[in-house]
Amino acid sequence: MTDAERAVYAFLDETGIAYHSLSHARVSVIEDCLPIAERLGGVVPRNYFLAPRNQSEFYLLLAHPDSVFRTSSVSRQAGASRLMFAPEAALLRLLHTHPGAVSPLGLLFESAKDVRLLADRRLLNEETLVFHPLENTASVAMRGEDFFGTFLRAVCKPYTLVDMEQKGDIHA
Repeated sequence: MTDAERAVYAFLDETGIAYHSLSHARVSVIEDCLPIAERLGGVVPRNYFLAPRNQSEFYLLLAHPDSVFRTSSVSRQAGASRLMFAPEAALLRLLHTHPGAVSPLGLLFESAKDVRLLADRRLLNEETLVFHPLENTASVAMRGEDFFGTFLRAVCKPYTLVDMEQKGDIHA
């Protein structure tokens, strides 16, 4: 277990957030997380670490797994110039994790204080959310209201809701 992963569990315990964890084989894509989410009884959001070209700001987008990520739409709703995937070095420096394990649980670190959080509005309706504890060999499930309430309050992290297109939406 890494120091960052230990910090996640310690933080959850200290803040009194109830959670269930599950160790599993390394997963890299959301499709591999679906059986894990089913076992934990929750939804695994797609987590995107983003920045504009000049990397003047960083954003963490939590998207419902059935949502479609359209850069122009999310950028507009965030009030940011065109967002793109941020570099791996920034992900490690700010959220203490790596590609394949991107997680809002990294917001607990002081280094993430300036990372803006964007959340797909549909996630507010999910009873249980599942995240990696900064390593993609484990997953942690917690109540959605505990994440959006207790966790984000404890890390002093406001969030901006975004409306994302759902897969299968038809545009005229």
